[in-house]
Amino acid sequence: MIHIPLVATAALIPLLGYPLLYLPIHIVWLELIIHPTALLVFQNLYSHRPLGPPPSKGIRERFFDNRQWWTIVMVGSIVTLLVLGTYIRSLGADHAVDHARTMALLALIMAGAGITAALSNMRGIMAWSLVVGSPALAATFIHTPTLREILHLHPLHWDDWLIAMAGGALAAVLVCIGVHRHENRARSCQ
Repeated sequence: MIHIPLVATAALIPLLGYPLLYLPIHIVWLELIIHPTALLVFQNLYSHRPLGPPPSKGIRERFFDNRQWWTIVMVGSIVTLLVLGTYIRSLGADHAVDHARTMALLALIMAGAGITAALSNMRGIMAWSLVVGSPALAATFIHTPTLREILHLHPLHWDDWLIAMAGGALAAVLVCIGVHRHENRARSCQ
């Protein structure tokens, strides 16, 4: 759900004629957030059957069912539009690339936090650490002058933060509707 927007916006933005969104240091930063988050989420996902011997030869084993694939594509596409929209909106007529880049990165990080919160049900210290820590680290990078310069970022206004947080909340709600409705018999999205 988070790799779709990362890859799609990395390709779409230059193809649409806009300046690059992700610099190499941004990819490293995002991957340091995404991989621990994915590990946590997969560790806590509901299993459709108990562990045991593999199914018979006639039964096709699938990692995700159709509804989960649909949710992944839907949430990934909406987050892609969110990141793309915040980038283009923030770029504006004056081509403020650092501001647009910062806004798009924050939108992606907040969406990742929302997705993690929904999929992990905030169970355990690691879930709380990743959901709270990723946006807190982003705020530190964005509002610390030396780090901001190294990462080619720009300080954001309160309305930028509200837009990014709303995008993260939307991603969480969509995940709850898509994935957890299917698993409601076993556990609920809280």
